[in-house]
Amino acid sequence: MSTQTRTRRLSRNATFWVIVAAYLALMIAASAPSPLYVVYQAKFHFQTSTLTIIFGVYAVALVLSLLTVGGLSDFVGRRPVLIGALALLLASMIVFACAQSVGWLYVARVMQGLAAGASIGTLSAGIVELAPPGRQRLATLLNALVPSVGLGLGALIAGAFAQWVPNATVLVYVVVAAALAALVSLIALAPESEQPRTGAMQSLLPRVRIAAPVRGAFLRAAPSLFAPWAQMGLTLSLLVSVTAAKFGITNRFDAGLVVVAVCAAGAVAGFALRDSSASRSTTLGSIGLIIGTAVTLAGLRADSASIFVAGSIVGGLGLGASMSGSIRTMSVLPAPEERGEFFAGVYLVGYIAFSLPAVAAGFAAVHFGLVRTTYVYGLGVSLLALTVLALALPDHIPGTHARRVKEVRVPCTVSN
Repeated sequence: MSTQTRTRRLSRNATFWVIVAAYLALMIAASAPSPLYVVYQAKFHFQTSTLTIIFGVYAVALVLSLLTVGGLSDFVGRRPVLIGALALLLASMIVFACAQSVGWLYVARVMQGLAAGASIGTLSAGIVELAPPGRQRLATLLNALVPSVGLGLGALIAGAFAQWVPNATVLVYVVVAAALAALVSLIALAPESEQPRTGAMQSLLPRVRIAAPVRGAFLRAAPSLFAPWAQMGLTLSLLVSVTAAKFGITNRFDAGLVVVAVCAAGAVAGFALRDSSASRSTTLGSIGLIIGTAVTLAGLRADSASIFVAGSIVGGLGLGASMSGSIRTMSVLPAPEERGEFFAGVYLVGYIAFSLPAVAAGFAAVHFGLVRTTYVYGLGVSLLALTVLALALPDHIPGTHARRVKEVRVPCTVSN
């Protein structure tokens, strides 16, 4: 083995944690703008609808990327896709740092979305593939927890910068860009976990491909994925604006802490329920979303910040439990050679839920008011959670759950 080859390789265990760190950085980058939107709004003088469009173009770009290059790593390997995607994400941080108008924010968010769509399925697949022997449960747990932890950290870091660091809308992105540069360098030294194969060009045709043997299980789990991601979309797009408009919380760090509390509660719930069945986690999560939404809306009605925050935290617990259950259900479905495309499909559902309701809420807020729109949004999330509970009822009928478990463990060898 040449010296050059040796210097290009990290150990498998080290690569696993580098991939986890890259996934975390992706989520931090996604939520870092959230506490800064009100800063940009004051600086560039735009409406709430524009704010949610800035939020939404990220998800639109991400979905387009998922539909095209989301499964590319199954054909060309994980490493080149991750290097390219994280390099583009790094470039988006530079555009954010240099932003001089709303147009710059649109460009940065589109770049960010394209990078996320290319990498998110690849990162999830890499975590499963590179998990230490006998630690597959750790891999599925990390896939479920990292989004909540990373989104919370991004809001916390950006909120702290916005409140206490001069020129925060530049420096926070410089810090994230530096972390991404280090991760790109490490991934360049990592071994490849998926060998290249033919079909790369065909995989770029826009499509969602879920292998036939597991398609039914995927569709049954999709609503349980939709509800928590819709709630997360509200949290990251409008929660800071709601706290400012309704309760007068203008301290950027304090406003960011509300977002952090939701994300942290989600991570705690996912970890606490790690030994529970996926269906139980999803059921408890749906109940938490319903109760949390009711308490949150009661806080708005009573003009009580404490009740509002308490409800948001309960909703965060439900969000984390529901997201953890759905991800754990789906993680066992795909065959190794189809993981990239499969997880691209998973996150396609998630980010549609994440973006479309939030963008619609932004336009509605202009015409009907931010608080009234939040009421309607919360009721919509509750209806989604009730749907998940209704779909979960067969799991409590003797024999039905066993049949489902048997079905989702069918080897995924045929694709349509």
